[in-house]
Amino acid sequence: MAGKKSSKAKDPKDSAVPPRKAPPPGKRYFLATMDADLIKEMKQAGIAADKSASECLEIAAREWLERQETKAKK
Repeated sequence: MAGKKSSKAKDPKDSAVPPRKAPPPGKRYFLATMDADLIKEMKQAGIAADKSASECLEIAAREWLERQETKAKK
């Protein structure tokens, strides 16, 4: 029967993407789109520094914000 929709509801457990675990206390998820090569470099630098990519991005964001505050004071 063409055009007939299935009445069966999709089970969330059948999803291809598993649900995310909760972030650590005091942290939140943040989705950003970045250049693919930059992501690769960040991951490699994190491995070399024994840090996760998230830790590296957090450090970079804090340093960037500090530079912005310094510029604003001038």
